[in-house]
Amino acid sequence: MGSLTPEIRSLIIKAYRHGHKIKDIADMFDVHRWTVWKWVKRTRHPGRKNLKDQSRKPHRRQRKITPLVEEAILLLRNSFNWGTQRIRLALMSPPPYIRYLLETAIGKIWKTIELSRQGINNILKKHRVNGSPYKKNKRDWKFFRATGPNDMWQIDIKGPFTLDGERVKALVILDDYSRFLLSARLFKSVTTDVVTQELKRCIETYSKPRSILSDNGSQFREQFINWCNKSGREIEVVHAPPFYPQ
Repeated sequence: MGSLTPEIRSLIIKAYRHGHKIKDIADMFDVHRWTVWKWVKRTRHPGRKNLKDQSRKPHRRQRKITPLVEEAILLLRNSFNWGTQRIRLALMSPPPYIRYLLETAIGKIWKTIELSRQGINNILKKHRVNGSPYKKNKRDWKFFRATGPNDMWQIDIKGPFTLDGERVKALVILDDYSRFLLSARLFKSVTTDVVTQELKRCIETYSKPRSILSDNGSQFREQFINWCNKSGREIEVVHAPPFYPQ
């Protein structure tokens, strides 16, 4: 049976006062004998005849994180940039130098205290010092992009890949500003002649770029530079530094 209503509890008390045994009352209302005895016992005391549910909230709550403990948490955080687990261990079992630091700061003998990591994090969050302290000084990435369409093309060779049992490589050309994919074709072998022929096809379709960014592969060296610098073409070749995946 679920929670008893005050009316049913009143009937239980009346049945008991009329001489019925606790066992019979429990069977009558389909409750445990302990339940009958609890409500009978409660009404025996003068001034305690309220049959409503009482609050289970404790009458007095002892605050575990006092202002002094809060000050100690912030001291360890600001002094050593420790996380919640490290602070928890230092408060529970501080080494001599931490004990000396705490006692000097709060002006009292430090008594060890065991806190949860969540409780410590709540204090750090309250003072806005939670999270990784190193992320605040982390360098932001600079976004690099050309100033306009055809200002710079990027060219690269990907692979080899195995397709239908055949090893091929992909020659990829895109516009740096718009990220528009100008070409992505597969070749059994990518030489400088293949690269220049594909660039010539793209130039005829999309006009020529001002510059081309490539890596330091053998396909993009002297022969490729001479082709780009040919009169009437005059495309600047920019080689990316080694180990520069961007």
